[in-house]
Amino acid sequence: MALFLDLDNTLLPSKPAYDFAIGECAKDWKERKLGGDFFSLYESARKKVKNQLEGHSSNRLRLLCFKLMMDVVKHSAIGTNHTNDPESLAISGFQTKDIVDVLWMEERYHFHFLSYLKTESKKEIYQTKLFPKLVDLSKKVPVFLTTNETLRTQLLKVSSFLPDSFRFTLITSEEVGFEKPSTEFFSYVLEATKENPEDSILLGDNWEDDVLGANRHGIASIHIPEMWGQGADLAEYVSETPAPIWTAPSTVTALNFAELWLHKRQK
Repeated sequence: MALFLDLDNTLLPSKPAYDFAIGECAKDWKERKLGGDFFSLYESARKKVKNQLEGHSSNRLRLLCFKLMMDVVKHSAIGTNHTNDPESLAISGFQTKDIVDVLWMEERYHFHFLSYLKTESKKEIYQTKLFPKLVDLSKKVPVFLTTNETLRTQLLKVSSFLPDSFRFTLITSEEVGFEKPSTEFFSYVLEATKENPEDSILLGDNWEDDVLGANRHGIASIHIPEMWGQGADLAEYVSETPAPIWTAPSTVTALNFAELWLHKRQK
């Protein structure tokens, strides 16, 4: 018996944190005079990285985006430099000092992202509703955070946001080598946890990666479109497998339902 929890946008507000961090990074990029329009460069680089590394956890690394953005800026400088002078071309090309800028931008991204999470975690709605529920549940059943991300990134998020008394096991797609909703990911999780899928339930915000991924492996699942939506009732979907699927208006509502469901499976 186990409770599988997605992390991003299920337990912590990654989407607004990401939007905030990118907005602040645009200011950093401009102030450092790195060249070009940050947003257009970033969106182009993000799309290329996603396509190139589809299904691999590295497709989420901002470091790759910032490095690619710097490459584009440097190549653009070479294209507008019509001289054949080797020294001028060398100055326009990627240099050792540019590495400092790439690493600095990654550091700034994480700083902004984690700053947002730290501020958000102090809000009453988390302190009085979500966090106490997570801590209480983690004392009753095994909790596994199953996420599509790199290990370092998720460790930073968890340490900046979730309470110290929350007990869990973290499993990232970087450790597995495959992302949700792949068979490889869920097979790894079930093997590593030694849990019976029929007595386990997963909560997540992504319909394909979390809900259908779990469902195909016999794990009951709850879809959470919004962390703090309104309402107290769950709706059940018609599933093609024995594992049921519900949708919940909020994470806390889903956790309450999951606790009751797991308790009944225990009897």
